[in-house]
Order: sequence, then structure tokens, then C-alpha cells
Amino acid sequence: AQNVILMKGSTRFCPLSMTSCFKLTFSANYSSCALGVETFVFASCFTCRTFLLVGAPKANTTQHNIVEGGQVLKCNWNSNRNCQPIIFDATGNRDFAPDDPLEFKSHQWFGASVRSQNDKILACAPLYHWRTETKQEREPVGTCYLLAGSKFVEYAPCRSTTIDADGQGFCQGGFSIDFTKVSDSCKVLLGGPGSFYWQGQLISDRVTEIVEKYDSKVYSTKYDDQLATRPASAAFDDSYLGYSVAVGDFNGDGIEDFVSGVPRAARTLGMVSIYNGKNMSSMYNFTGEQMAAYFGYSVAATDIDGDDYTDLFIGAPLFMDRSSDGKLQEVGQVTICLQRASGGFHTAKLNGFEIFARFGSSIAPLGDLDQDGFNDIAVAAPYGGEDKRGLVYIYNGGANGLNTIPSQILEGQWAARTMPPSFGYSLKGATDVDKNGYPDLIVGAFGVDTAVLYRARPVIRVNAALEVNPTILNPENKACSLGDIKVSCFKVKFCLKADGKGKLPNSLNFQVELLLDKLKQKGAIRRALFLHSKQPSHSKNMTITKGGKMNCEELDAFLRDESEFRDKLTPITIFMEYRLDYRTAADATGLHPILNQFTPANMSRQAHILLDCGEDNICKPKLEVSVESDQKQIYIGDDNPLTLIVSAQNQGEGAYEAELFVVVPPQADFIGVVRNNEALARLSCAFKTENQTRMVVCDLGNPMKAGTKLLAGLRFSVNQQSEMDTSVKFDLQIRSSNLYDNLSPVAYYQADLAILAAVEIRGVSSPDHIFLPIANWEPKENPETEDDIGPLVQHIYELRNNGPSAFSKVMMTLQWPYKYKNNTLLYIVQYEIDGPMNCTSDMEINPLKIKDDERNETLGREDHRGHRISRRDVAAAEGDVHTLGCGTADCLKIVCQVGHLERGKSAILYLKSRLWTQTFMNKENQNHSYSLKSSASFSVIEFPYKNLSFEDIHNSTEVTTNITWGIQPQPMPVPVWVIILAVLAGLLLLAVLVFVMYRMGFFKRVRPPQEEQEREQLQPHENGEGTSEA
Repeated sequence: AQNVILMKGSTRFCPLSMTSCFKLTFSANYSSCALGVETFVFASCFTCRTFLLVGAPKANTTQHNIVEGGQVLKCNWNSNRNCQPIIFDATGNRDFAPDDPLEFKSHQWFGASVRSQNDKILACAPLYHWRTETKQEREPVGTCYLLAGSKFVEYAPCRSTTIDADGQGFCQGGFSIDFTKVSDSCKVLLGGPGSFYWQGQLISDRVTEIVEKYDSKVYSTKYDDQLATRPASAAFDDSYLGYSVAVGDFNGDGIEDFVSGVPRAARTLGMVSIYNGKNMSSMYNFTGEQMAAYFGYSVAATDIDGDDYTDLFIGAPLFMDRSSDGKLQEVGQVTICLQRASGGFHTAKLNGFEIFARFGSSIAPLGDLDQDGFNDIAVAAPYGGEDKRGLVYIYNGGANGLNTIPSQILEGQWAARTMPPSFGYSLKGATDVDKNGYPDLIVGAFGVDTAVLYRARPVIRVNAALEVNPTILNPENKACSLGDIKVSCFKVKFCLKADGKGKLPNSLNFQVELLLDKLKQKGAIRRALFLHSKQPSHSKNMTITKGGKMNCEELDAFLRDESEFRDKLTPITIFMEYRLDYRTAADATGLHPILNQFTPANMSRQAHILLDCGEDNICKPKLEVSVESDQKQIYIGDDNPLTLIVSAQNQGEGAYEAELFVVVPPQADFIGVVRNNEALARLSCAFKTENQTRMVVCDLGNPMKAGTKLLAGLRFSVNQQSEMDTSVKFDLQIRSSNLYDNLSPVAYYQADLAILAAVEIRGVSSPDHIFLPIANWEPKENPETEDDIGPLVQHIYELRNNGPSAFSKVMMTLQWPYKYKNNTLLYIVQYEIDGPMNCTSDMEINPLKIKDDERNETLGREDHRGHRISRRDVAAAEGDVHTLGCGTADCLKIVCQVGHLERGKSAILYLKSRLWTQTFMNKENQNHSYSLKSSASFSVIEFPYKNLSFEDIHNSTEVTTNITWGIQPQPMPVPVWVIILAVLAGLLLLAVLVFVMYRMGFFKRVRPPQEEQEREQLQPHENGEGTSEA
């Protein structure tokens, strides 16, 4: 048998890095760079011997007077330099007479298409030209050469006397070619897309007849058993029948039928036609769905689903599909036609992945690449991938058809030169080149004059086993010893067995990794360790005999003490993973085998910790939670914490890793657990945030045993309310790690928000009492300074919010006694504010523009400090007091708006005035006492909480300044004997203190030791307790 790969070019080897993949790996590339960069790989094929055929359609040859006649070279697949040309034709152009050529072999592209079958090779020159003796026009009829055994014959079925365009003159025979696979009736199938005004043509002849009837002197040979399509009506012109060809049995008669792509048929929708292999009659037609998609550009036939019926694959590399934004993009498409036993086809579509990649430009059956019983295929996108270097997708067959997810993607490794690499422009597979039992693939990249051989890697099938005994671990059954400590243990047994098809070494080396408690996160405590190493992992190198029996090993593992971990419910996963040592498994050529990708290279088993959960070892708790509080309302701004009394109980079986989850609303913060109440459990709680959800998590026990009932108090501060809040809601739930019934119903606690603001107003007069007459004061008819008017009188009003809630708006109104019977009483000089307050008055302040006298003002404040009034003065004043307020006098009104005021904050109004002394010095007002009263009232208008209602809050106060006619009493002096007695008492107390300190040694001085003996006495005793003297 022979294996042939067709490529165009020479045999110079160019290094290329290995392609990462599952089955196919790069072996070698073949380049035509020795013949010049103008040569390129156009097509590739396998022959039946272990060598490659390299087609070089533009290579120069030794033929006389022929330019770029083209060559086909034979190369050993495992030797990149040993290539020799196959001399199909050594002659130049044949002539009618000297200088009157019959044929034209220059630029004929010999080697553009090459196919082989057993010991037969067919190579064609589709641009070969010919003319008749009577006509001078050269017509591209095309020609082929057939090597059958050791005999070379020419095969030119389109070379006839009917060489005009309406006949076979533009046939381009050999544009596409193939062999039928049945050896005893092997036929050639040739496509000529230019016949009959480019309607195209299929021609098929038996190989034996081609050989038998060959006569080098006969230019046009008629074959008795020839099958050929005939001209159709003019409507089929420019259809290109024969553009691509394939063979396969599509009617179940055991005779292979002919498939041809007709990419410009049906008004450029494209067609693929299947013709009967017996008589070339039409059997099936598949029509494309999109104009100019070039449906039928490539075709391939193979049984992909293992039902013994040939399936058909059709490429349309210019197909356009709509992207997610609705725009049309050229992605290419392959149509999959699965032949059914009942007749007909089931059609599926496979779209490309990248725009302008020309997905479907070439399609090649691969044979059973992964040895799963189903054939596989390769589809090329020669302008896909990075920098448009080209991609080849490997698709696996299956019982349901083609797996639409590629199992491997081969990437071109060449950057573009003057033209794209076109990696994947031609493909050929389904033949075992290196005789390792697996089919290989050749990929052509004509843009870089290279073809790449990908060899299939042998597949190793591994049968692995992992056993754990026992699978229920009783922490109380401590049958193993870890030093002096008894531990609960179990056994882990692992086994490997390996086999595979093809050339594999007899011994295969594996590295096995075991890991206990695999599902625990990195850094978490693993509950089981291996007894011999006290580690959770174990590595073992195992040598397995190919096709031998199971190789096993057993290890002891133990369970940690229960106090070292919390999770008792989750199964302990024992994980096993194995890896092949590829370096030692490589064959003589360096090809590495690979593990079967459809069999995981790992496995796991589980062991459970014995629980107090009945015979089934499955705990089903019944968790309940409730909550209450003595606070049904929360006053905004209140600092007192909110205490929730939570009741948690389990009325079912044990709940493992039971925790209380309290979802904390954004208005609240967790303070802590109530610990000063013996009736409440002191839970261990922590605050955490998960996905922006704030919560408090409290441990309820591991396990929370059946019948457990816990009562706990949780304290929260509520001080983050927004303007829109009306209530505060807490969600509570118990969660456990049990598989069943691991959640309690959710309990809710909701407290309404309310407003409470204790707002007060208070005032003071400074001074609160003024005595008349004033010494050395004389009235002035036109006062200029404040002292010219009279003494300073200040009324100070403070609006204070004692909370707890803040308010945002308060209106305060001040009434000020200004005149009485057209006589001024208290003349306001100015007012000042402290805090968020704005004020306006209904009269002008200081209309006389009296100047401020800072010196007199200060003196006035000092002169009118508080004093005692004698009994005679008071008695005299009480008998004749006149009250002058807004009920009797004319008042000035000041209106103030107070803004946002938090708890504990104040807004203060300072009113500076002068007593209009001249009014009280009038004769009719002398020897009378007066009470001058101002008043202030407020009303809360608005709170910053829009959705909460509030009650009306208002209040008022008065400030009084008393005016008394009489002499101001002087303070009584301190007697001398009181002063002497106080001095003596101080001296006596000092003497007592000095005596007591002396008796206690306070005045003795400790000096540093001078001798070594004294230093030793100062050293402490060995037990750390020493003595010293002062």
C-alpha cells in the first residue's frame, strides 16, 4: 500500500513550532522555495506508498522549449530533503510541422491537481492548450497524465475536434479530479468547468480502458465505457459544473456515484449535483440559499454518523450571515447533508466564526481520527486567525451527526508576504502516512509555498479505579495510631490500566496525584490526611504495561479530631488525577501519544462522616426563629440602642454549622450581644457584608442538636435614617449546611420611625435691674453716642433643640417694648444672631444712627452687675411697680426663621438696647418702679422627614428688666476676724500633712549602690520575686 501527500513545490524543510492540539501534531512542512517563490502549494493528496507527492504547477522542467511546465515530485515523509521529480512527460510541444505547434505546454499548471488510488496517480494540467490543424486559435482543453503501476499514459478527454466555446474548447479538463475507491472497477472522475459555454462537464472513464487505449500518436481517443454529461440549454451557461468533485454511494447499489459542485448555477445561488455512477443520470440536486455565496465551491463525501450511508458536505465560503447588530458579514458556511436509510437527506448548517476567513474553502474527510468508530472531517478557513494566517477546524463525527464544536483548531504559522499565506487552501486526509494506525492530514498554504504534514498521535485508553473503604467514617471508631494518638482511619485504593491502538511502547509511565478533601478551598482545613505523611496529598509514579492487568496501590488515611474543623456534613472528596509521561512514551520519530480526550484523566470518590441522624445518616432539622422587642417605635436621633430578643430552636434532627443570619437595614449598625442578662445566651456573632448585603452572623452550634432552644439579645443603633424612611426592618433566618431542610422560615421585625423633638426657648436680661438716678449723668437734647441715651440693656433669647429628632424650620417672633405715650423706653441699637437664623423687623433699627461707644459699653456692663436690694428699697418699689409690655406699650416686632437644628444645638438672638433715661427722669415718672418686658414665641413648622407626621410644637417666654428709683446698695465687707481664722486653719492643715509624709519615709533619699555587694543585694530572686529597701 502507498500513502501520498500532494503539495506544490520543492522538498526543502523549513522549521516550524509544534501545534498544540488533541490528536494532530505538526510533523514537517515542505516548501518550494528551492524552485523560486513563484511556485506554491495548490493541492495535496496521499498515495498508497509512504511518500509524498509535491505538485509544483509553475516549476520549470527539462522539457524542450517549455516555460513553467510544472512538475510533480516524490518525497519521503520522514526525510525532508529526499525528493525526486516524477517524469510523467519529458517531451516538448508536438508540432504539425516545424514552427507550427499542435499543443502548448508552457504555463499549463501541470501538478495543479493530483490524486492517487492504490498504485495509480493522476496529475493534471488544466491550462494545457491545444489547436487543430485547420484553426489557429489555442483552446485550454486541459490534459492529465496517469501513472498505473509503472506505465505512464496521457488522458485528455476534452481534446477533440470540437474545440470551440460551444464544445469542449474551454473545458480545462482536470480542474478537479478524483478516483472511485473500488479497486476492481476503479474509475477516474474529471471535472471540466469550461465546457459548453462554461456550463461545465463531468467525465468518467475506467482506468483499465485509459491504459489499454493509450496511443501516443493518437491525440483524441474515444473510450467505449465513458460516462459524460452533455450540453444543456443556454439557461445553464456559466454554471461551472465540475468546479469541485467527490465520489460516494448515494443510492445503496454498491457503485460509487459522482458529486459535483456547480457554484454559479441557479442564478448564482449555486448547486451541488449527484449523478448516478452507472449512467451519469441526475439523482439529486442541492441548491444554495444565497446569491453569490459560491455554494458548491468545495464538496466532500464520507460517512460521518456511522450508519454506513455516505454523507455529503458542501462549502460556500462567501456565505453572509447577520451579526448581532443586524449587519451582513461574510463568514462562510458548510452545509451538512446526512443521508438517511429511508432515502433523502437531513440538512444542517455550520457557519464560520470570522469575517472574510472563507470558511469552507476546502473540506477533507479525515477517517476515524480519534478511533471512536465515527469518521471526522477538516474544514479550512484559509484567511482566518491572527493576521489572516489561516485556520483549519477539526470536527468529530458521532451517532447524531457532526459535533458542531471543533475538537481542535490548526493555526497557520506564517506571516503574509506579498499575498496571504492561505493556510488550508487545500486539504487531504484519511490516510495513515507514518503507519502508526491513525490517519494523518496534509495542509497546503500556497501563499508561502508550503504544505504542512500533521501526524495523528496514538491514543492511549486508560482504565482507572478509585476505592474508599469504609465510605462512612465514625469519628469514635479510632482503630489506627498516629504516634501515641488514636485516630479514625480509612483506606484509599487506586488502580490504573492502559491500552491503545497503534505503535505504543510496552511500558507507559504515569504520575498519579491523590488529594483528600478536594472540595475545600485552598488554605482551608482539610479534614482528612494520609497516615504516613500527615499531608492531604500524595504523588506516585506508576509504570503500566500496555494491555496488562490493573496496577493497584493502597494507602491509609485518617480523620482529624472533631475539634479541629467545623464542617461535618459535607462529604470528604478523595480526588485522583493521572498524567502520562509523554517524553518516555514518544516513538522513534519523536511523536508523542496522547490520552483519550473523551475519558477524563481524573476521578473522585466520597466518604461521609457518621452523624447522629438515624440509619440513613441524613439529618433533617426543623429550624424556627422568632424575634421581639419592647420598642415598637424608634424616635429619630435617639441614642438608646434597639434590643432584639431572638428565639432560635431546632425541633428536628441535628443542624450542622447552624448560624443565625440577621440582615441589617441600612439605617442600623450592629453594637453587640447582650451579655449582662443571665437568661440570654451569649452568642458568638460577627458582622460581615456579602454582595452589598449587611448582615450579622451568629454561631448556633455544630451541630445544633435536636430540641435545642436558644434565647439571645442583639443590640443595634439606629441613626442612619434618610428623609424618605418610615420604618426599620430586620430579616432573620437560621441556615445550616444540611442537605435537606437547611433553612428556617424568615422572621421579620419592623419598628416604625417617629419624630420627637423637645424644643425650648429661654431668655435673660443683662442687667436685670437698673437703679435711677444715674450718678454724673446729664441728659442731652440730641444724643450722639449710646451713653448719651442711657445704660446698656441686653435681652438674649436662646432657642434650643433638646432632641432627639432634628427640625428643619422654626418661626420665632419677638415683641419689644419700644415706646409708651410717645416716650421711648428701650432704644434698640442693633441685634446679632448665632446659629442658622435669619431675622427681619417691622421698624427701622437705630433710626437715630447713634454711634457705638465701646468704652462706655464695657463700663456700663461692669457697673450693672447683679447686686442685693435692701429691704427698704424693695418695699418701696413693690408698692408702686408699673409693667410696660406689649399690652400697654407700643412694641417693635422681629420675626426670625430658624433653619436645620440638630439635637443639642441652639440658635441665639442678641438684642442690644439703651434705656432711654430721659423718659424715666421726667418728674411724673420719678420715684416709681417699672418692669420692662419683651416676649418671644416659636412654632416648629417643618421636620426633615418627609413621610412622617408630627404634632404641633410651640412655646413662648418673657424677659424682664426692672427699673427702680433709689440708691444702689453696696456689698457688705468681710470682717477681719474671719480672715485671720482662715489663715490659721490653713497653716494647721499644712503641718499635719508634713508630719504624716515624714512618718511614711517620703523625705528619705535612696542612693545608688557603691559596692559590688550592694549591687548583688539588688538582684531579684530566681523565681522573679525580689525585695528592695527604701
